[in-house]
Amino acid sequence: MPAVPHPRRRPLSEEFPRWTLWVSGTGRWWASRDTLTAADVAAGCVAFLHADGPDALAVQLRAQEALCPRQPSAG
Repeated sequence: MPAVPHPRRRPLSEEFPRWTLWVSGTGRWWASRDTLTAADVAAGCVAFLHADGPDALAVQLRAQEALCPRQPSAG
């Protein structure tokens, strides 16, 4: 099913800019990211998350961000 617009998606996207967020046609909330290192995976980081609603997804996103904090930029 295609993604559907939802007013609560934008604030979550702004809070979690490293993630791509969408709401499926069935109403599930999804998040994906790429560029996980082997160390990230070993730490428990995942590329995809899903939840029944935006609040539950935000909890999962915050937990993932704690596991895989943003790396300082090189240079």
